Amino acid sequence: MSNVATLPIEFNRKFSLHLYWASHELLLLRSNQTNEHPTRIDILFGDVRWLTIPAWLDGIRIERGQLSDIPLPLTAKIKEEAHFMSVFKIISQGITHYILAGDGVCVAEDEISFGVNSSLLENLDFRAFAAPLWDKR
Repeated sequence: MSNVATLPIEFNRKFSLHLYWASHELLLLRSNQTNEHPTRIDILFGDVRWLTIPAWLDGIRIERGQLSDIPLPLTAKIKEEAHFMSVFKIISQGITHYILAGDGVCVAEDEISFGVNSSLLENLDFRAFAAPLWDKR
């Protein structure tokens, strides 16, 4: 993956679970432009096998964790695959959430608006997921 971040990373911004595409095992978290922040930040996890995160995060810190950190039981299949995966701790407002995914987290920051494709997913056209109000043809 390009744009691989060195962990830990931290942003004092609001993020949303912008896209989870199960068939491609991709998770995209996004912080949009605001009056306070003129840039958009995308955070991409690939090969996602398991996650426990809310749809909205107010401030975010991402760091590596251990399989033993995950407080919930995992299925036998996930446990079998977990040894080939990485555990990521997603900390927001003092609460730790978890993502079990492939190695590496990609980050891109740009000045592009909300509904536009992510530079981290160049071959994915977000218009396929767009609600009618996003359609600006």
